[in-house]
Amino acid sequence: MVEIIKADEQLVVELTSFSNRFFDEKWSEASFSSEIKKPNSAVFCAYCDNKIVGVACVENQFGDGYLHNIAVADDYRRQGIARQLMNKCREFLQTNDVEKIFLEVRTSNTNAVNLYKKCGFETVCVRKVFYADPTEDAYSMVLEMK
Repeated sequence: MVEIIKADEQLVVELTSFSNRFFDEKWSEASFSSEIKKPNSAVFCAYCDNKIVGVACVENQFGDGYLHNIAVADDYRRQGIARQLMNKCREFLQTNDVEKIFLEVRTSNTNAVNLYKKCGFETVCVRKVFYADPTEDAYSMVLEMK
């Protein structure tokens, strides 16, 4: 059974370890701690088998939502966990009167692109050379919440 929880300071070390394994751009303990402390941000964890198996980081940036990261551990993919995390992010932002959520995703990450499309995101544009290491373009996507 997967439980989606809002992270607190006690999970920072475990979140950082998860980030090092599953985020394209790694987050430090300080980064997670900072996001957890902000009233306009949330870090959600999918918890199963006494460990974090998924993470999503979202922020209300001046009235617009921004999805920083979302990842699910390899052994737990294709079980609806990413969608559950997205729903929690959406709920958090809706309670803060946010009407749009923005994100960037590597153009080669077809699994993520497909997930975002299933969640209602639309591609706005391609950002050339958005990512480094390796260099790659990104789709800029938006979800309009009604």
